[in-house]
Amino acid sequence: MNVPQKRSQVYHILRRECADLVFLQETHYRHNHTPNMYSKCFPDWYHTTYSTAARGVSIGIGKYLPFTVTAKLVDTDGRYLFLKGQILNTAITFANVYVPNVGQIKWLLQTLDTLKEFASGILILGGNFNISMDHSLDSTSAGSLFSDKQLHRLKVALADMRLTDIWRLLHSGEKDFTVFSKVHGTYQRLDYFFVANSAIPAISNAVIGPMTISDHAPVYIEIRFQDIPSKTWSWRLNGTLLEDETHREQIKNVLLQYFSLNDQPDVSKPIIWEAHKAVVRGELISIGSKVKKQRTKLIDSLLLQISTLERTYKANQTPTLLSQLESLRSQLKDLLNIKTAKVLQALRFKYYSHGDKGS
Repeated sequence: MNVPQKRSQVYHILRRECADLVFLQETHYRHNHTPNMYSKCFPDWYHTTYSTAARGVSIGIGKYLPFTVTAKLVDTDGRYLFLKGQILNTAITFANVYVPNVGQIKWLLQTLDTLKEFASGILILGGNFNISMDHSLDSTSAGSLFSDKQLHRLKVALADMRLTDIWRLLHSGEKDFTVFSKVHGTYQRLDYFFVANSAIPAISNAVIGPMTISDHAPVYIEIRFQDIPSKTWSWRLNGTLLEDETHREQIKNVLLQYFSLNDQPDVSKPIIWEAHKAVVRGELISIGSKVKKQRTKLIDSLLLQISTLERTYKANQTPTLLSQLESLRSQLKDLLNIKTAKVLQALRFKYYSHGDKGS
């Protein structure tokens, strides 16, 4: 990226792909020698550099992305860059890493600890990890450089941070690669996006692009930030709660108890009526919160079960294990579809409220 022509090529690709945010690795910028990264589409850039023209990562923020940076953490060895801020009142952390090609797992475990202390809100971790997380699917080479025990430690660390390899989740069982070694004649998937589990319903796509101006293929993810619940929110009735007979009976009992206690001669009817709305709203919020926690816990459990069962199935491909795996995936899809249905319902309401109506 020190070469102007290379920067121009990168800008062209980013404009063509309509990217809003970009993670770059191996930029090779030296300390105090970062060139002017001027681009109308990407006015804001953040970098981590190194003492020589090597390593280096950068994060570019598109002009249409309302991301406000509140804090950053820069690695003096040019290996990682963490940005923390907000998008549409949603706290989010972007972490871009370029993992060394020796001692990868040790470096990653240490860096994940650092990231855990820094991050807040939704976490999106991406970059060149220089490691195949699943050798049988992510590499065409004869053997893996890492033992199952080492990879297990890394996966556990990622799971503890509630991070999921989003491309693998959306392309389960597929083989695709992000880098080709001419020397060894092998392909590998070394470039990843790990996304917080809470943001999975907002991910609409994850794609590995073709290798063009780099020996690494670009990895794209599409995320709809308006689908992520904001910390600041105004309450609106979730109509699906009323479809459950148990919930309706619970609300009915709360109302009966409320009116039996408050419908007194010395209390005016308007006050009783207005106050009952707050009681119902509070009960619905309580029910909705409980349902959401149960669903989140179930999704996390299913993701862990699917991950564990996939590893077992790759080692022992039996029809029974395959049936169990498909059942778990179907359950996960059903849970995620609940969120999708709610978003579509809200979208229809929005179009109805603001759309043309017959006179």
